[in-house]
Amino acid sequence: MRVSVLGVPFAALVLLGGLAGCATPQYQTTVRLIPPSDAQGLACVQGCEIRKTACQAECQTRYQACAKGLEPQIEARYADALKRYETELKQYAAALRHYEMQLRFEWLHSYPYYPYYPYWWNPWPGPAFPPAYREPTMPTRERVRAELLKSNCQDDCGCLPAYDACFVGCGGQRVSETVCIKNCPPAK
Repeated sequence: MRVSVLGVPFAALVLLGGLAGCATPQYQTTVRLIPPSDAQGLACVQGCEIRKTACQAECQTRYQACAKGLEPQIEARYADALKRYETELKQYAAALRHYEMQLRFEWLHSYPYYPYYPYWWNPWPGPAFPPAYREPTMPTRERVRAELLKSNCQDDCGCLPAYDACFVGCGGQRVSETVCIKNCPPAK
């Protein structure tokens, strides 16, 4: 394979765009909870805390029960993933052999020397690019388990938004601040 003349300016443009993307400022939003100052508000906030803790405990219990119920499916999915991996690995090996064969015989069709094939052999036919396909990754039980848990079990029951609403209802304040953490513009 040869690099075309149009590829060089395009590559320079992509590199320049990538460098410009690195200099983009990055921001982080933080949330502060300011408790109410009166005793009644503080007692109300304690009730919110108790409800949040109970909600999180119940949510964790449901998540553990869901995870335990998925154990038989994990082994079946893992076996299927191993069979799929074996097939993909065979396809990858065949494609890699085909690619290597193309590299070996590409010098026969290299541009400047092709008409002079019987009289000239080019030992450096040009840059070789890696194949467009990548090696398949071997599945693991942990990855299969994580995918099943993510698709079937819910680990966030919305306890924190309910707590925030309760906290504000008790007279507290919820303050969101967005702060630049990287590549910040100069202060004016």
